[in-house]
Amino acid sequence: LSSRARVAAFLRNGIVWGVAFLLVIFVLYPALWVTPATVLATVRGSANRHLGEALRETFFLGQVAFNHGPLFYPVVLLWRLSPVVWLAMIPVAGLARAWRKRGRGLPAGAYPALLLLLWVVLFLGAITPAAKKFDRYILPVVPALLILAAVAWGAWASRRGRAAWRILALVVAFQAIYWAAFAAYPLAAYNPLVGGPRTAAAVLPVGWGEPVSAAGRWLADNDPEAAGRRAMAGIVPALAPFFPGQTLVAGRDDPATAHYQVVTLGGRQLDPAGWRAQIEGLTLAHTVHYGGLDQAWIYQRMSPRAPVLPAPLAEPTVFGERMALVAYEQSMVDDAVDIAVKWRRLQPLAADERFTLRLVVRDNSGNLWAVEENDLLNEAAFFPPDWPTDETGTVRYLLELPPGIPPATYHVAMSLIDPRTAGQLPVRVGDVFHGVLYMVGAIDVPPPENIVSASRLQIPHFTEQTWLDGRLRLLGHGDIPAEALAGSELPVDLFWHVPVENLPTGLNLAWRWQPAGGGEPVAAQTTPLSRYDTELWRTGETIQEKYRVPLPPKLSPGDYELLVEPLTADGEPLGEVYNLGDVQVNNIDRLYQVDVPVPFLVSFESLDLLGLDNTELVARPGEAPELTLFWRKYAPYGQVYTVFIHLLDESGAIVQSADHWPGGLPTDILDSSQIVIDRFAIPLPADLPAGTYQVRAGLYSSESGVRLPAHSFVEEGTGTVGADFAILPLQVQVVSP
Repeated sequence: LSSRARVAAFLRNGIVWGVAFLLVIFVLYPALWVTPATVLATVRGSANRHLGEALRETFFLGQVAFNHGPLFYPVVLLWRLSPVVWLAMIPVAGLARAWRKRGRGLPAGAYPALLLLLWVVLFLGAITPAAKKFDRYILPVVPALLILAAVAWGAWASRRGRAAWRILALVVAFQAIYWAAFAAYPLAAYNPLVGGPRTAAAVLPVGWGEPVSAAGRWLADNDPEAAGRRAMAGIVPALAPFFPGQTLVAGRDDPATAHYQVVTLGGRQLDPAGWRAQIEGLTLAHTVHYGGLDQAWIYQRMSPRAPVLPAPLAEPTVFGERMALVAYEQSMVDDAVDIAVKWRRLQPLAADERFTLRLVVRDNSGNLWAVEENDLLNEAAFFPPDWPTDETGTVRYLLELPPGIPPATYHVAMSLIDPRTAGQLPVRVGDVFHGVLYMVGAIDVPPPENIVSASRLQIPHFTEQTWLDGRLRLLGHGDIPAEALAGSELPVDLFWHVPVENLPTGLNLAWRWQPAGGGEPVAAQTTPLSRYDTELWRTGETIQEKYRVPLPPKLSPGDYELLVEPLTADGEPLGEVYNLGDVQVNNIDRLYQVDVPVPFLVSFESLDLLGLDNTELVARPGEAPELTLFWRKYAPYGQVYTVFIHLLDESGAIVQSADHWPGGLPTDILDSSQIVIDRFAIPLPADLPAGTYQVRAGLYSSESGVRLPAHSFVEEGTGTVGADFAILPLQVQVVSP
């Protein structure tokens, strides 16, 4: 064929192949039948995410990193391809030399092979830039390279006579032996030409869960009491189907409760130093060996700690009428809070319905010390729609506390989030509404048995400031926000250390705002240096403490230095004042006096409702009449509260609702006695019947969802005040369009 004819045939065949490819994908991928654009966007988004971000570190050439660069896949091919494929380079070289001697172009049969080779190169070029790299990602090119090797060996043998066919038979036999050697565990196969499994363990990630499964099978076959045992491994889905006992989740369950700990060669690669801590005090029970390597080690704990079992709750804690917490228990385990729960599904759920469980450990000031978010799963890691029964077994969570947390009483809170709306589900116990954040229990954090070393703390910014002749040292601090709003509180983390000898009791800390341009500093507050009395700190101990530094509401806008000064219990300075950083302070216009057209005084403890601007609104369905309320802050700082507005019909049913911050401002920045003019619209439904409607208002915590109690100071006949709401002295007249 002429060159033009070959190109035309190539294009024609390419089009036919492309159409057939798209047709097969469409037929075998039913999701494309319904929403092809959404499916393609999801695939594209997933590919882009993997291109730019690796979710976990992997091992390569002795290093553990997120991205191993362009060398990764060529090295993987060197170890992962069969020797027959690499030895095919010999006949390829011979064929190329023979074709060159003829002085002719490539034979027609070579073009399909070159196209297949081009596809291999393009595929590897496409996946190489991705940050996420695993050796299994080259699997699509392996059959293509095997075919190319077979073509090369066959073409070479057809030109070399009977002896070549004998060599080809040996090649085929060698490939069969190589396959048979690793048939049980094909992922353990590595090219013997470069050292096989022995060298692969120093170069590539070894094992993808199959050693864990082999360990589970060995335990099932060799421990008669395996059904009553507990085992922990790094990959839960690889162990659970083979181990008849309870599979514990690393990072969630307490490892001290496991009878068996499975350590894999891949785990050793990822954590060459830390894996030894997992087996400290344990006894080696069995070594899993296959593929020429010790793949996993099963260690036995002779006296495992009894797991914490959740106690049934007197009343279930109901989340959004869909899920309920029916049992709960918590305990301190080393530097973590071990939580055991049981869940109950209250109604049938859609197949794709999911919930996110958020657990937090907080102190009395609202500072968060530990936060963990997980999919809500049962003990077998199934989503709620797939639970075999409505009630789960024991599900465990482990909240790791920072190593320098000061001994004190802390509180554990939980909430369930609907990922579709990003909203928290309302919580009730019996008939009592608890908002959206449920306080499940308090935890007493004792002083650590061993002194916490400074090396264990993650300190963002280090300092070298000392007081008391070096007895008190400020190791560093957390990030200081570059901007802040007057009236708010600035969160600050400080890391303290006692290097030489014990400290006196009751040390305090004075906070001040120093104008950058000079002038008198503005006192913010004086607080204890720590909730854990400094007299109790041991030599060598490191303590992390969280503070909320007030920015006085009347602080003038501008740049300030945040100064901190340790004091004795009597208020005497211990030495130099230290500048933690510069902060740009902004402020808002504040109002302290106003005439209220319709007085209506209701106290919601943190804020007072002073009144409103009108007693009647007239509007048509679909319109949004505007109402103005007047609020007064009782004291500065505090929490953020949200106003709720309910439009009620004559029967008291809610026909419209709206929520907002008073005047669009977070209430924690408001000054004592500051008044907020709160203008907002009430959008009326387009199908709202004509008639007279009332407006119910109140406040709730933006964080927890719990309403504030209402206390009436109004005259009789001018509205109604309930336990946590007020019905305003206002009528909304809806007239026909």
